[in-house]
Amino acid sequence: MNVIKVLRLIVCLTIVTCSSLAQRSETPRSNQDKKEAFAANESGVFLVKAGSYDKGAEAFERAVTLDPEFAVAYNNLGATYNSLGRHEEAIKVLKRALELAPAYAEAYYDLGVALQSLHRRHEAIDAYRNAITLKPDFAQAYNRMGVVLDDDGQHRQAVRFYLEAIRIYPNYAEVYNNLGTALAESGHYERAIENFERAIKTKPELAVAYYNIGVVSLRLKRREFALRQYGLLSSMDSNLAIKLYNGIYEGKVLALHVR
Repeated sequence: MNVIKVLRLIVCLTIVTCSSLAQRSETPRSNQDKKEAFAANESGVFLVKAGSYDKGAEAFERAVTLDPEFAVAYNNLGATYNSLGRHEEAIKVLKRALELAPAYAEAYYDLGVALQSLHRRHEAIDAYRNAITLKPDFAQAYNRMGVVLDDDGQHRQAVRFYLEAIRIYPNYAEVYNNLGTALAESGHYERAIENFERAIKTKPELAVAYYNIGVVSLRLKRREFALRQYGLLSSMDSNLAIKLYNGIYEGKVLALHVR
């Protein structure tokens, strides 16, 4: 899971946990159960932030066992399942979160991530649209909508959503990278490179942007420029560097990468 995804999860957990979003039914729960559920949820936040996703999931599972109407904990569990690649399980608990809190934008977002990961693109689009409707400044939802449209070959539509994400959050490096891929796939190579460079300026360690510049440079027959990107990548991401090397020296056709 990338850094922005982690931060989005943690911010959601910290802020929403302290709000009234987690709606409750009339089923009585002891105050002790609720306190322990809250503590388990907070423990899960800490563990996920530390990169311990398995243990984080266990903490969130304990939270929803103690309090089966804790919508925030269900959402956090679903987001963590997504990070672990357990997307079917994520869908189940995220739908439960939405039963408890129908206006929960973050739960729709995480549901979209799970559906997209299972290649259920049209359902993912619906989930992201719901997230955006409920939270119009949800930059990450606009970005993910762009990615799923890109995957579906709808590059021009994807550009619109990437631009809206940038309008909301002008320093969103990953979106500049993704905008570059959509433009490149539409044949606008120079504009694509400009956006990859903007991504790098915003986040110099974003290796995928260097890789994408290399790929577009090869398409433009600028081998020396692609070699320069390979040199930069070698100390940043060996896997991407090898892929670019194969494109430069073996003539392999390379796909652009989104984040």
